[in-house]
Amino acid sequence: MKDGTSSTKLDRRIKERHSAPCLQVTIRPSGFLKWLRNPVDVKCIDINRYGMAVESVCNLRPKEKITLDFKGKYITESNICAVVTTSVKYAGQYRLGITFSYSTCNRQYSRKIDNALSRIERLYNERYGLERKAG
Repeated sequence: MKDGTSSTKLDRRIKERHSAPCLQVTIRPSGFLKWLRNPVDVKCIDINRYGMAVESVCNLRPKEKITLDFKGKYITESNICAVVTTSVKYAGQYRLGITFSYSTCNRQYSRKIDNALSRIERLYNERYGLERKAG
């Protein structure tokens, strides 16, 4: 693991994540909390089709259900259900690990969401993967 997380922890990721610094992400609380909290813009660290890591000024608790909206070059996706898996305070902000609900719950599986997140993953793999190989 990188950037402020313990290297002694096992990496539970199914698949490599790809850097996505220009992906705009907005987190909205789900359920009852959506009436009590405002949406929060967060900084995307990395992403794959199963989950992502973000930095936020607001702390969210593990197991908290959220809804995500993505906006970027060639990307506009809304209402992606997810769950916060980890929350660690780092450099004055909170680093959140997020898992997309469709990948862990059969009832929430959607081919449309799977295809959309696969497309986002592919775009950032192609964009930043080439930079890593060249550098």
